[in-house]
Amino acid sequence: MANHSETNQSGIIQARDLPTQLDGLIGDLRAAAGADEADEAIISILNRFVAAPDAVDSILPDFAEDDVVLFEDDTLSVWFCRFQPGATVPPHDHRIAATIAVVTGTEQNDFFTADDEGRLIQSDSRAVTPGQVLHIPDDAIHAVSCVSDIPSTAIHVYQGALTRIDRNLFDTDRNETLAYTDENYARLTKQG
Repeated sequence: MANHSETNQSGIIQARDLPTQLDGLIGDLRAAAGADEADEAIISILNRFVAAPDAVDSILPDFAEDDVVLFEDDTLSVWFCRFQPGATVPPHDHRIAATIAVVTGTEQNDFFTADDEGRLIQSDSRAVTPGQVLHIPDDAIHAVSCVSDIPSTAIHVYQGALTRIDRNLFDTDRNETLAYTDENYARLTKQG
């Protein structure tokens, strides 16, 4: 397995030596992030990119890690995300708009709202399959699961510097809002 990533000084895994198609995608997304209708432009670019998911899968590097930052600046973060079968990421927020383009497997996104007492209640669910794109508004709270027999892989695009945002995780069993830290994430994530 080739090493297509490295860990920076902040402990964030970043991609290196990306294929030309991914460099082109990132260039298009960077231009779109500055557009007046950034949401629509990013959705359109990702729909075109994953229209042939098998072709996209064939050009993705074989990353050793499941979460790799492909690009990040103040206006845009582009990640490669892989969820193993049966894995569940706890409810969390991004505080910036996100758009997900699934390449393999099925990524289920469960959305939550707070009731009158502040408890999170699942309000919607969306299974995203290869070739599909899902836009998540900046105020959404969602959990992610891989509900397929194979890992789900996707390109996740965030409209801002995701690694520099103070975010929240939600422990629905204890009805607690927690800081999004590596420790809290690891404690609440369920492996398949």
